Amino acid sequence: MKIETAEVTARPQRASAAPAPGDDSIFLRGLRVEALIGAYEHERHAPQPLVIDLELGLAQSRACFNDRLDDAVDYGDIIAAVRRHALLNRCELLEYFAQNVADSLLADFPLVSVGVSVSKPGIFDIADSVGVSIRRRALRACDA
Repeated sequence: MKIETAEVTARPQRASAAPAPGDDSIFLRGLRVEALIGAYEHERHAPQPLVIDLELGLAQSRACFNDRLDDAVDYGDIIAAVRRHALLNRCELLEYFAQNVADSLLADFPLVSVGVSVSKPGIFDIADSVGVSIRRRALRACDA
């Protein structure tokens, strides 16, 4: 019995035709930070652990079509911005924290939308965590 082998060829590069319309997003899940946050006095004396999930909307990522890091949103820069926000800002409510993270990311990065989920683990014995989830769009995206 003769076994034929298939010839392996390189995948052709994507033609430079206009990209198909679409919305792209990148996400970060389970980002752990500590923040001075809490509505009660006993919560404000020491940093509280937070777990953050982000979904970052892009109009259309050029990196999808050219494979260039310069055209991608840098995940490390996003993480640094969120960590910096958690370290430098005190607030009482998770809702306010999430809104400020969303505002900061929309102002500092080329995003059309941001989903921010923030959870605070270990607050109640009968639940793993409590939290909030918000989604915001950039004004420039709403004006289009």
